Amino acid sequence: MKSYLPLTLLITGLLLFGCTDTCETISSYTYYEPVYMSLEDLRQSVKMEAAKEITQSGKIYFINDHILINEPNNGIHIINNEDPKNPENLGFINIPGNFDLAAVDGYLYADSYVDLVVFDISDIANPKEIKRIEEIFPNYNTYGYYVSEEGIVTDWIETQETSQVSTECDGSDRMYYDWGYRWGGGIALDMAFAESSNTAGYASLSPGIGGSMAKFTISNNHLFMIDDWEMRIADLTTPSDPMLGSRVEIGWGIETVFPYDDMLFIGANNGMYIYDISSPLTPVQLSNYSHVNSCDPVVTDGKYAYVTLRSGNSCAGFNNQLEVVDIQDPTSPTLLATYPMYNPHGLSISDNKLFICDGEAGLKIYNANNVQSIGDHLIKNYSDIHAYDVIVSDCQIMLIGDDGLRQYHCNDFEGDIIYLSTIEFKKNI
Repeated sequence: MKSYLPLTLLITGLLLFGCTDTCETISSYTYYEPVYMSLEDLRQSVKMEAAKEITQSGKIYFINDHILINEPNNGIHIINNEDPKNPENLGFINIPGNFDLAAVDGYLYADSYVDLVVFDISDIANPKEIKRIEEIFPNYNTYGYYVSEEGIVTDWIETQETSQVSTECDGSDRMYYDWGYRWGGGIALDMAFAESSNTAGYASLSPGIGGSMAKFTISNNHLFMIDDWEMRIADLTTPSDPMLGSRVEIGWGIETVFPYDDMLFIGANNGMYIYDISSPLTPVQLSNYSHVNSCDPVVTDGKYAYVTLRSGNSCAGFNNQLEVVDIQDPTSPTLLATYPMYNPHGLSISDNKLFICDGEAGLKIYNANNVQSIGDHLIKNYSDIHAYDVIVSDCQIMLIGDDGLRQYHCNDFEGDIIYLSTIEFKKNI
């Protein structure tokens, strides 16, 4: 009699070996799908449009009795401010990817994603594009926009996806997730707009005045443009035909630029750089003043630099304070005093009066005659005036916030300011 037991055991063992428990898992995740615009469409989109409501505020720029208000990523509103009590919205320049601007008599310079666009604004109600320097800015930047083979990434759409995945029930087949990414096109990002644009004016050109959050500025017949780590320079000897010059690597985290005479003061999230621009195409770094990690616009009166540090932003800072730095020897800046603040943003210095936009604490005006005791000389605190940047020019005060642009005039400068007008912004809901 033949025995089949060994064969039976073998078959049974093979069957058992081939049977493994699997589990079906439902996987849900969020990714960000890029929206593309071709470079051709981008460059054909720049045009003058009728005046429209301002829905989001960015940089402000004041030139020849006109205010230019950047609407981040969209373009520039042109405001006739000959009568500050009755400002008139003249129109809107549609500029996709616009965040920064600067201007001289008759000419406007604005970024458009990776390009620099030049406008003739001799008739400011009818600006004309006259030149474009293509792809001078990095192919990517802190706003999350960059150039790919499919064009410019202009937006990111939040997308939910659910899929069924088979895994080993004992956990031996692990699932891995890529934080924020979907290969083939998608990235999670923090759409926190950076801040910037100021001009003190110099040499034969007559540039306008920007706020303390500047990334574009004009000084000594040259346009200086910073991104988050380097500076580009354009020669404006012929302002209608800027010639691109040098590229200067400065360091990661640079945010704002402020000119004074032959120097640039560049605010970074870990300090302040001072550059000599007496030879504008070959700037020389004079010094680097360091402070705790924080976003920090900077302004100066030539003797002292005033720097605000604030918490609760993309720079991951925890300090809310004003720092006064002695820059009389620009090669060796020295901290003189630190004053606590609530949540300071933009600032301006004019006739020894220091204006600080201190978040929910409002607008503060200090007497800065004695920099060692500024904190003891608060002239006025307007707690109901909330703004994130300020321009002061010949006693005219322009304050921009999330809800509008407000204008005031100095009175006797005992701290009283006279209300002139408001341009309200309509927020998208």
